[in-house]
Amino acid sequence: MKRPSRTLRRAGFTLVELIAVFVIIGLLAAAVVPNVMSAIRASEETACAQNLDKVRTGFLEYQNKYKRWPKDSGVGFFAAIVSDKVWMPTVANTRRLNCPAVDLESLDPAIEEIDRAEWYAPANKELFGPGWSSYAGRDLKRARLRGRQGSGKTALMADDNDDPMGEGGNHFTTTNVLWDDLQVRALELVEEQEKGLLSDDESVTYIPVGADSPIPGLQSLTNDR
Repeated sequence: MKRPSRTLRRAGFTLVELIAVFVIIGLLAAAVVPNVMSAIRASEETACAQNLDKVRTGFLEYQNKYKRWPKDSGVGFFAAIVSDKVWMPTVANTRRLNCPAVDLESLDPAIEEIDRAEWYAPANKELFGPGWSSYAGRDLKRARLRGRQGSGKTALMADDNDDPMGEGGNHFTTTNVLWDDLQVRALELVEEQEKGLLSDDESVTYIPVGADSPIPGLQSLTNDR
């Protein structure tokens, strides 16, 4: 007796099915990736603010030990927490003195192959300068500090927003700042544009920091000694 023939099962996918799968994956990626990137940026901004809050505690410890502020400007101002032996020179403390959104490998000490734990050790104090941190510190030559705490109108340190490629600041639109009242408060690009302090031109992608900043409170900062 002749058995009925069986239809062979097709293996694999047709070109049309593969294209449909790729289209669906593309649509999902287009929907998910921006949200993931936004979440990453938000987490970096939060971690940066937490760093500055830890540095705030470091300054309080410094004042309790030495009864004064650090004497050096720029990176040396906040690195003094380690170089003047208030904090130990460790990798964790090196990270605390840098914005988490900026790759440490892009900074001068990494390029010079200095051990990461030793970046701000006393032995390297004379080397501190531009490129030694992704934060800018107080310019004591232009903006001296009097008393243990200020009015909160000028900055002690902040994101330096010094992208060597000129593509933007440490964060997308946010600049985290530790003010002289020892409080951490962020500045938002759009809000400063609405105040008329910054151009609303699309080419403006970050808030400048330092003597030439249009934000008066950030003119007290520098990367130089």
